[in-house]
Amino acid sequence: MSIWLEDVIEQICIARILRDSKTISGRRLSMILVDNVVEFVIKVHGESIIPSKLLSRKEWEEKKRHFEELVCQVIPRTKAASYQQEILDYHKIRNDLYHGTTPLSVEPDKISRYMEITCRILEYVFDLSMTEEEWKGRTEGIQAILLPRIERKGLVNFSLTEDGFAKMQTELKLKDTEAILLMIYGFTLKTGNAPENTKQLGKCLNYSGHPIKLERLRVNIAHLRSANKISKDELALTTPTRNYVKTEYIVAA
Repeated sequence: MSIWLEDVIEQICIARILRDSKTISGRRLSMILVDNVVEFVIKVHGESIIPSKLLSRKEWEEKKRHFEELVCQVIPRTKAASYQQEILDYHKIRNDLYHGTTPLSVEPDKISRYMEITCRILEYVFDLSMTEEEWKGRTEGIQAILLPRIERKGLVNFSLTEDGFAKMQTELKLKDTEAILLMIYGFTLKTGNAPENTKQLGKCLNYSGHPIKLERLRVNIAHLRSANKISKDELALTTPTRNYVKTEYIVAA
């Protein structure tokens, strides 16, 4: 993949992080960043279809300095033509956010829509298509890089699987008991429920690359229950254990 395309993906991931930050400035910067990506990719494609073909190099250099003229020259000649007016509307919002004299923000749904249009441009023009799960994975990776270094055990990512279970990703070397506690925590975090049984928990551990034989898993769970780390009635963490996980690990949002 081209370096510039990797950079575009990285910028979109950072915009996703800022959009979800629940801060006024974060959402404002997210919108500005998405708009920057849109302008950049339109210029990249324009370089391949406009100069010396539809306009002279001098005319193109002048027109691409103005966003509206840039969009009107390039977008109608792509499969993303139907998004032209929306792009111009969102760019106006970006200008208000960037040049305004008061600290404005923007609703997440508008940022999400502009991101969606950006992804369609990447798909229709540059043949780059990523699933939401792939975007989440990329975003979590960027988020891990951006996190400050703090004295905790390390980063753990949780995600849903196609069959409605959960899996974790981490570079940590976990003991079986640590993996069990983290997997129960992550399963509850992602599904809203505790694992129904030991077999289901074992499947999630397998997905996570930390397989534990069923009999051994049952023994570990019994020990953890005796230590008051897992509830007696279900595969749920006790309150002190949940607090321990939050303190000891960085769990990606």
